[in-house]
Amino acid sequence: MQTLSFQQNNRAPTERLIFQYHSNERPAGNVDHRNICAAVRAWAAVEGRLVVALQIKKAAQDKGVCGIDMSGNADTWNVKLFRWLDNKHEYSSYREKIQLLKPVIVDVLPLQYRSRLLPVECSVARLATKLKEDSEAARAVALNAPQHERSKEIQESIHATAWVDGPNSVISNLVGAIVMSGTDIVEGVKAALLEQERLSGAKTEGNCGDKYVSN
Repeated sequence: MQTLSFQQNNRAPTERLIFQYHSNERPAGNVDHRNICAAVRAWAAVEGRLVVALQIKKAAQDKGVCGIDMSGNADTWNVKLFRWLDNKHEYSSYREKIQLLKPVIVDVLPLQYRSRLLPVECSVARLATKLKEDSEAARAVALNAPQHERSKEIQESIHATAWVDGPNSVISNLVGAIVMSGTDIVEGVKAALLEQERLSGAKTEGNCGDKYVSN
């Protein structure tokens, strides 16, 4: 009778599984300022600006980040951080501050917002975002979530769909979808845009988060 021998090894592998944004070499240096802003804005839209700002501040202090004035109360830091992120006037000093904070932001950024760090031209990232937003919108409707939550998830799904083929096709995708919805919808959209402009008192000035989330 032939004897078979085997070696039992049920120990977990000692090497750590490496995923994107989970390695010893952080990709923060290659992340564009606008993408950092978009990711943080999306995070803040869910958890609140102050909560996000304080998490980033604590991480920066723990890491001993130098060259950033983190004095003052929580509200002051909140205003400063998002002013640097938005950087509507393209100040180089603001970009330098975010450059110093990039590794910290990448470290603390929740998983669901990390796809926003990838370049807009990355089709895989855009598709992944669309699938995620579609799933969340479908779940909100299926579970009969509160109206404001359903609206939010559906709008994010539409937004991700408009962007899925790249930035050059966003306007045509949105306009085409509105036109397909019929004359009444077209007129309603026009009226809503005019009302939004009237309430804002001026034409909307975009910032680096506009292409992903609303301010």
